[in-house]
Amino acid sequence: MRKIAVSTIFVILICVVYFSMNKVNSHIRVNSNANSEIDFTGIDSITKLNVPTYVKKYDWTPEGQMKITEVFIPVKAVMQLPELPHGCEITSLTAILNTYGYGVSKTEMADNYLPKQPFSQKNHRRYGANPYKAYAGNPSSETGGFFSYAPPIVEGAAKYAKAVGANLQTLDMSGSTREEIISLLNKGIPVVVWVTLDLGKPRLNYSWHFHDTGEKFTAPTNLHAVVLNGFDEKKVHVMNPLHGQMTYDADAFFKSYQELGSHAMTVVKSEK
Repeated sequence: MRKIAVSTIFVILICVVYFSMNKVNSHIRVNSNANSEIDFTGIDSITKLNVPTYVKKYDWTPEGQMKITEVFIPVKAVMQLPELPHGCEITSLTAILNTYGYGVSKTEMADNYLPKQPFSQKNHRRYGANPYKAYAGNPSSETGGFFSYAPPIVEGAAKYAKAVGANLQTLDMSGSTREEIISLLNKGIPVVVWVTLDLGKPRLNYSWHFHDTGEKFTAPTNLHAVVLNGFDEKKVHVMNPLHGQMTYDADAFFKSYQELGSHAMTVVKSEK
């Protein structure tokens, strides 16, 4: 009887150690500057018996932990043209909202929820928005639209969520590492990422002054926002609002993200 009891205790200990090592954190910290956290309550933990369909390949480490090696999150393709020639950011957000089941259009998001400030001329100077505070110009204009960074897109997403009563978390992930972004893909969460059109160096060859402070701002003219929705060992999957679903070299993609200043945002659908 003593041998049986000892064996039983040993098995129980092994189980406790295994599940403690495979426990998925309920929160992940992103964007240390914004001190933001994502609440993963309601998102199922991944186990050997519960592998989501978006996880395409995985291995097990010698310690019994799952290592995800390929992810593809189906994201609805939403094209910015012809209505929003300079609306890659709000179109990318719309694609995520549509994927979550919200039937809003890119033009409704741009017209009603995206904070915008028009350009103006005064004393031979061009004035425009601080892209951290509002979209510079109008994304529907061929000549009067430019871009924004993550905060105005986060604000637009939050306004939409409030207007329709959606239980969504909207987060500025700017400053996140490659590993932090990949960890969200591992949980089935697509991410809007700012890169350059050809993943080349940012071209800083256009400028304006901010409406509120008069500060001169030099803008990257080859900026582009896309939805990152998967990866494998060498590539990333991207919903590009100019071209649809594409793949890029992962190292080149994240290099462009970092060289442009590491701008990103996401929306998390909460089940609570």
